[in-house]
Amino acid sequence: MEIGVFWRKFRNVEFQRKLTTENTYDDAYEEGYQHYMALKEAGYDACMIEWKQDPLKTLESIKNEKVDLVFNVSSLEEITFLETFNIPYVGSSIDLVSIDKVVRKKIILYNDLPTPRFVIAYDSCNIPKIDLEYPLFIKPLNGRGSAGISEENVIYNINQIPKVVSKITNKIGQPALIEEFIEGREITVGITGYKKPRILHILEIEYNSTITNTYEHKMFDNEILHCPAKFTKKEEEIIKETALDIYKTLDAKDFSRIDMIIGKDGIPYFLEINTFAGLTMQASEGEKLVHLGYMGSMAKAEGFTRGEFIKSIVESAIERYNL
Repeated sequence: MEIGVFWRKFRNVEFQRKLTTENTYDDAYEEGYQHYMALKEAGYDACMIEWKQDPLKTLESIKNEKVDLVFNVSSLEEITFLETFNIPYVGSSIDLVSIDKVVRKKIILYNDLPTPRFVIAYDSCNIPKIDLEYPLFIKPLNGRGSAGISEENVIYNINQIPKVVSKITNKIGQPALIEEFIEGREITVGITGYKKPRILHILEIEYNSTITNTYEHKMFDNEILHCPAKFTKKEEEIIKETALDIYKTLDAKDFSRIDMIIGKDGIPYFLEINTFAGLTMQASEGEKLVHLGYMGSMAKAEGFTRGEFIKSIVESAIERYNL
């Protein structure tokens, strides 16, 4: 079986680059190369496929390399392309990837799962009525990699809202999701598989001299990570059960990461599901350093090598497609 590893320039920093090109190091190739090496270590034949602006050139590369399955898909555009040409790929389908944070939150609410209350602002001149409890948190509706997130995104009074909404709507070019800022412990739960999902160790993100997980804080590995996070057995059961319910409710496939805040009331509040979660682990000798993926940290805590971890995800896709 030949597995093609997609890589796309600036994939992790494309939204942040709309604000500034400072501190936006592009490690997209290095990230893809690490996955390529992991697949080779797992016993698969693999090749690197650069996502090109002309999708027909990408298709030509896939055909020339005789690719059976695509790994490291990282955008809705790529998924639309793969489904159009009926090419199997690892990860969640277009029905989940195409819906934004608000639709996902509405699905979660409909299924009686906890998530912060919210409203949407489409521009800074038309802020909707805010019937929410302060502090608030404002973020891009379709953001990734903590793009556009700084400490100013935590809102304590209504006068702060227009400036942050403008940053998101005018510069990043997305609607702004305004939700209640739940004070508590930020955690993320990685899950792999589809028919038989496996929940990885819970990872807690402790902030290092910030009040939230800003772009610089996250992308330059300034967080203090605890994996496995310290919870009582009962707390851990509730968190994992909630994460698994979310994973199944949203019909995630092969792998995803569920971001949550454990409020002071002990409730795990759903923030977002990351269908393009970072899987990178520590670079091997001679390889360039890449941003450490949260799911990569979880896999390390579970005792996986990178080959074993990536293989477990790929096997889920192989089973789904009956390859």
